[in-house]
Amino acid sequence: MRLCFAAVVVALALLLAPGASGQSPSPPPPTFDRGEPDASITDGSAQRKLDRARRRWRRARIYNYRFQIELLCFCVERGPVVVFVRNDHPVNPIATLRHVATVRRLHRAVQRAIDRKVPDLLVRYDRRGIPRDIGIDNIERAVDDEVTYRVGFFWRGTKGRGGPEASRVAL
Repeated sequence: MRLCFAAVVVALALLLAPGASGQSPSPPPPTFDRGEPDASITDGSAQRKLDRARRRWRRARIYNYRFQIELLCFCVERGPVVVFVRNDHPVNPIATLRHVATVRRLHRAVQRAIDRKVPDLLVRYDRRGIPRDIGIDNIERAVDDEVTYRVGFFWRGTKGRGGPEASRVAL
């Protein structure tokens, strides 16, 4: 009985082995090749531009400000949002933009893209070092991984229409 069972197991293994049934073996599951890093990352120019922008931002010494930011991606569509920053801390930012709710956090988003060596990175800074447009493509030839942050307006100070009350600020 044991010999019959062993023979059946061996026969099944031979039948199911690749190539035994005349079919080619199934291809391995796809891996996500990120692609080659952006040329500005490999030649160091993206890092140099980011470093210059960070220096300009520090020299500007702006700690209280508000700016309009828009997230463009394959995600839930939302219009531009005004983010208030007091003492270099965001005031009640929405959850989807918390990681980019200050100029320093926008700089960090660019640094993370450089560190990950993304295949496509486009950043445009203004004279104060504020990233006005950040375009990041995480995976080459993928259609739903791109993300763009667009800073439309920037105001020094936090007083303005729709601004948070000083008593409501929780840092």
